[in-house]
Amino acid sequence: MDPTRRPLTRRSAAPGPPLSYRAFVPSPRGPASPLYPPLCPPLVLVHGRRRAAVRQFRAFLPMAIARGVALIAPTFAPQQFSGYQFLAGADGPLCARDALLDTLDDAWRHLGVVTDEVDLVGFSGGAQFAHRFAMSAPDRVRRAVVAAAGWYTYLDQDRPFPRGAGAFAAGSERVDVAAFLRIPVHVLVGERDVGRGPSLRTGPSIDRRQGVNRIARALRWTDHLEDVARARDLTPRVSFDLLTDTGHSFTEAVERGALVARTFDFLGPAVPLLAEPTGETAR
Repeated sequence: MDPTRRPLTRRSAAPGPPLSYRAFVPSPRGPASPLYPPLCPPLVLVHGRRRAAVRQFRAFLPMAIARGVALIAPTFAPQQFSGYQFLAGADGPLCARDALLDTLDDAWRHLGVVTDEVDLVGFSGGAQFAHRFAMSAPDRVRRAVVAAAGWYTYLDQDRPFPRGAGAFAAGSERVDVAAFLRIPVHVLVGERDVGRGPSLRTGPSIDRRQGVNRIARALRWTDHLEDVARARDLTPRVSFDLLTDTGHSFTEAVERGALVARTFDFLGPAVPLLAEPTGETAR
């Protein structure tokens, strides 16, 4: 073992990458075998509005160690990325997305974690970011777990983003709907997550369009993705499940709903993705 290797790393946004982040980098493994199963791509953990990235990182760390999966847990600073849930921030409508892309490149250059393709898991506001990031950069996402999102982007191309899959900003790119629909997406929500508190965006229009609580909204969005996929002659790649005895609480989702185990079961194995960094970005 390389005595200089640090499996747990913290990178600061000043003067480093756009986002501060914590990372776990497992030891490289040999060729795939029953003793050394293939590694998954890095798993990117996206926090909710409370920005409890450290707590999320700790929750996923034991199973990541056991499975040899790299973790990357960024923090979207509230002053710069107040609208990170829909990819926006102080520097423009897609600056949160671009910040994560640059941060993934930083993890490749400095830690040797290949980030050409990643898995995503987001809870609450992080789930909003996760599915919208996958829509805006489908070539960088292998699979996504969307847990307890407050509201969702629909794939209506006549509506501007983030309400629909139209232009991200005036004259800008649009969502590649077909590419997004090819990404396996697992939608999770707590079976008691029916509250309508201040953290849930409500109102006649959004309630009518998406549903009155997080369960109804998750189910309706799952149906929507299935319908759009079939209309395009694509096989639906979205799935849905409830987190047992769980309200809108990350702690409950982990301790009662087995969020971590369900996430890793959905992500499954992939090919080994740890390599020696070359100094080039992971594109």
